[in-house]
Amino acid sequence: MARAYVGAVTVVGLGLLGPLLTRLDLDAIAANTICFWLLAALALIGELFPITLPRESNVEEIGTSTTFGFAVLLAFGTAAAAIVFAAATIVADVLYGKRPFKVLFNVGQYTISVAAAGAVYEAIGGTADISPASLIPIFAAAAVLFLVNDVLTGVGLALARGEPIVRYLLADFWFQAGTAMALVAMSPVALIVADRSLLLVPLLAVPVIAAHWGATTSLENTRLVARLEYALEQEKILSRMKDDFVAVVSHELRTPLTSIQGYLKTLLQLGPGLGDEQGRSFLEAADRQGDRLRRLIEQLLAVAKLEAKVEPLQLSVVSLEEIADDVVLELTPSAHGHTFDLRFRPGLPLVETDDARVHQILSNLVENALKYSPPDTRVTIRGQERGGGVAIMVEDEGGGIPVAAQDHIFERFFQVDSSATRSVGGTGLGLYICKKTSEAIGGRVWLERSNREGTSFGLWLPWALSSPEAIAPAELIAPESVQEHAAALSR
Repeated sequence: MARAYVGAVTVVGLGLLGPLLTRLDLDAIAANTICFWLLAALALIGELFPITLPRESNVEEIGTSTTFGFAVLLAFGTAAAAIVFAAATIVADVLYGKRPFKVLFNVGQYTISVAAAGAVYEAIGGTADISPASLIPIFAAAAVLFLVNDVLTGVGLALARGEPIVRYLLADFWFQAGTAMALVAMSPVALIVADRSLLLVPLLAVPVIAAHWGATTSLENTRLVARLEYALEQEKILSRMKDDFVAVVSHELRTPLTSIQGYLKTLLQLGPGLGDEQGRSFLEAADRQGDRLRRLIEQLLAVAKLEAKVEPLQLSVVSLEEIADDVVLELTPSAHGHTFDLRFRPGLPLVETDDARVHQILSNLVENALKYSPPDTRVTIRGQERGGGVAIMVEDEGGGIPVAAQDHIFERFFQVDSSATRSVGGTGLGLYICKKTSEAIGGRVWLERSNREGTSFGLWLPWALSSPEAIAPAELIAPESVQEHAAALSR
């Protein structure tokens, strides 16, 4: 719909431009050539250097070419004004690198607007002489110029953005009307000044230049303030997350320590009174809690090393299937009746990478799958060639990650449930470590899907870190969030 509209406006506008050229009053231009070219030059400058203003969350551009282009209409006629507007917009759009269809659309909508304004001005009795009697024709022509131009542009933007046309036009109407009236009100002033002395006409550009400089400075200041506010907000969020992290880590450290101390003290106090079987179960429980404590400390050390970037890569040729087997073997004792299903393509080539870091990433992903899926469910690990490397998918049958949290799961300290009563422990560092570690070895970790049927994470690794193709192809590797993927497809 938007393309059809743009095409229609372009065709109608360019169709009007031809007949208008036949009505060009060359005698009027010849009689005051310097004035014509001076106004045309100022119109071009106004098109090249629009005043940029910050407005709420958007940036508004105001082209001052309207003042001098409308002055040409009043003094030299509709055809001359159409030529000036068309030439100014073509030069400015080409210099700013706009696409050809946008250039032609701008020419078309300017031509239609000028033709409508000129027709109204002539119909009401407007003349080239500026006098109190000509104020009504000037006002009427200015209003038509603004309305037609605003509607033609606004309808195109509304269609392109998929917004209701009337609502879009009315949302910014009074601001556009106010600025347009201020600009066209300067047109007769420019002609009166030109009648006194052409040397004074460029002085009209002084307030325009001042407004341009002030607006540019204001916009830059607004952007700086916005960046500062964003940085402060991020600092607050990070500070709050750190506070939550300290509380969580304190809890996570205290829990296994308390358990270990409890089992050992019981063994020391009761000692011979406990049977061999019960004593062994106490020691096994203490050992499990010790492993839990070790993994937590390893996570903290891993984050410290990642942040400091002090640990060099230890590259070797490894089998990813063997690494996955080792991870499953290590985590099987902590599984709650979960079954593991390894599905690696037969004959999958070896990969040159840091096996310890790959092991760490897979261990974190599989451990998460065990944590967040019910007992007696399946955890599937798939391996296959993809995009100049290998993709490993870790899938569980849990309840999924809330949509609102999916954008943040790879952030440091983030936890879907950070309350003290959460059912699953953790520090909020596991996926952050996966993300940073995968980047360190030239790979990438992403969330493939997450819904009520389960969650799937992907890890992509290049065949060799030093190979030319050791970059994850964007079309084969999912983005870091479902929302980002949807946004990428819409662009």
